[in-house]
Amino acid sequence: MRPLNRAPRLVSEDHIERWHLCQMEILDCKKVPWPKPLITKVHKVDNCGWPKQEAAYECKINLMTGKTHQIRAQLAAIGAPIVGDSAYMTGAIAAMADPSINPYGRASLNYSSEEEKAAAVEAWVACHGKEPKSVIGLQASEISWDHEGEHHYYKAGVPWWRQDAVESDLV
Repeated sequence: MRPLNRAPRLVSEDHIERWHLCQMEILDCKKVPWPKPLITKVHKVDNCGWPKQEAAYECKINLMTGKTHQIRAQLAAIGAPIVGDSAYMTGAIAAMADPSINPYGRASLNYSSEEEKAAAVEAWVACHGKEPKSVIGLQASEISWDHEGEHHYYKAGVPWWRQDAVESDLV
C-alpha cells in the first residue's frame, strides 16, 4: 500500500520499495441479498452507481497486517468494493470500465517516464470519490487480544445490512 497518508490508499500486487506490506486472509465469503431499499434509506447508504445491486458478499477476514483503509483498498482493487464506500467504489467502477486506468493493476500500461507515471497515478486517484457520509458495509464482527496474561474478546451485534427495518425507523 502506498505510504501516502491520504485517501484513497493505493495498492499494488507487486512489491514496491518503501510501500507498506498489507496482508489479509479471507476466511469465508458468502453471497447475501443486497440490502433492502428501506434499510439503505434508513442508513443513508450511497450505492455510488454500483451496477450489481441484486446481491453482495459477506466475508470474514483475518487481518494479518493492520493498515488504515487496508480492507477497503484491497477489496476495491480486486473489483469487490464495500457496499456504500464512496471513496473506493467509484474507482472500482472506473477500473471495471477501463482496467488499464489503474497504474498499479494487472492491466496497467507501460510508462515511458516517471512524469507520465505520476500523471497516471493522479488520474487514478481522481477516479475515487470522497469519504462516505454514511455507513458502509464494514463491521468488525469480533476482536480478541491478550494483554498482561488476560484474554479479551468482544463480539459485535447484527450488522446494519442484516437488520430488519420498519417504516417507523424513517420517522
